[in-house]
Amino acid sequence: MRRSIFLNLALIALLIGASGCGDRNRTAEKLATDTQGAQKFDSNLTFNNVTLEQANDKGQLWWRVKAKQAVYAKDQKNATVQEPKGELFQDGKPIFKLEAQRSEIQQDGKSIILKGQITAVDIRDGSVLKGNEVEWRPTEDVLIIRNGFNADHKQIQLAAKEGRFLTRARRVDVTGQIVAQAKDPTLQLRGERLTWLIQAQKLSSDRPIQVDRYENKQVSDRGGADQTEVDLKSKIVNLRQNARIALQSSNTQVSSNALSWNVEQKTLSASEPVTIVNSAQQVTLTANQGEMLLDQQIANLSGNVRGVGERNQSRLSADRVKWFLATQQFEANGNVNYQQSNPPFSIAGPQASGKLDTQQVAVNGGQQGGRVEIQITPRGLGR
Repeated sequence: MRRSIFLNLALIALLIGASGCGDRNRTAEKLATDTQGAQKFDSNLTFNNVTLEQANDKGQLWWRVKAKQAVYAKDQKNATVQEPKGELFQDGKPIFKLEAQRSEIQQDGKSIILKGQITAVDIRDGSVLKGNEVEWRPTEDVLIIRNGFNADHKQIQLAAKEGRFLTRARRVDVTGQIVAQAKDPTLQLRGERLTWLIQAQKLSSDRPIQVDRYENKQVSDRGGADQTEVDLKSKIVNLRQNARIALQSSNTQVSSNALSWNVEQKTLSASEPVTIVNSAQQVTLTANQGEMLLDQQIANLSGNVRGVGERNQSRLSADRVKWFLATQQFEANGNVNYQQSNPPFSIAGPQASGKLDTQQVAVNGGQQGGRVEIQITPRGLGR
């Protein structure tokens, strides 16, 4: 090809020398045109039905891409290909299938980058990954998807700005505007950083994450924390550091530094100090630990339990309290003490039951016949 171009240029030069002055300008123009065309032709190489592949020193394939047509740049590292299809290999075995309508390919012998609307299918489990830029680094066992990451798996749908798939560890790290939709249980996670352990069936993040539980396509409960782990197999959501959950059905907010949310069994447990707030009834409960039965709307609290009714300035303290969220009734046991401001009144005993918001409280001596103390402050003295 190059030899033919050089021969043509030499022939043109001879013609210039043999021609008269009148033809000299026209011949020079033709020379310039032909030279530009030759340079353009020399800088791009077009091939039909091509196969691009790379192997390691042992002869094991790293990738293979077939295309209907490829236009190579002069350095032969970059190519624009039509209808590329191929495989990515690990240990000499294909693990991903690739395809696109059109793509720009960059390869340097150690990695390959495809730009365009790329679809990658994990042969091992059928997961479908999509992105606008895919880079395969076989020596690092990592597949990087940039400029829009989308994954569709039997357990989860995941979207983010960028994702890194550690293919040997079966781990996906995603960043930027994350929306993860778990199919069972029906949860949606939103945040800026998330790790998906495919084989362990877990999602985790060390950054703030919002977790929504759906029921009949509507958000029924909404949680969040600075650190989150979702076990898709056991259907348990563990929230750590500034953990909180808003229960829509009972208009209740629960907060703690350690909440374990069993989505399937519909329970919520706090192993560290917990606060429960019902804003409609203006009632706040605190305790060292507790467990909630979400379907039954019951909270069982223990350890330094405190209850405050803001509306009527009532106070309750006990060792253990069973709280009915729907009715705001309670059953308290162990060192029970109840106080209210209007009218001034206090009572103490082993057991008590009642409602803080309506100031209806009954205290008894329990099975052991414990002592009950009642103190009533006359209205004039209570002022």
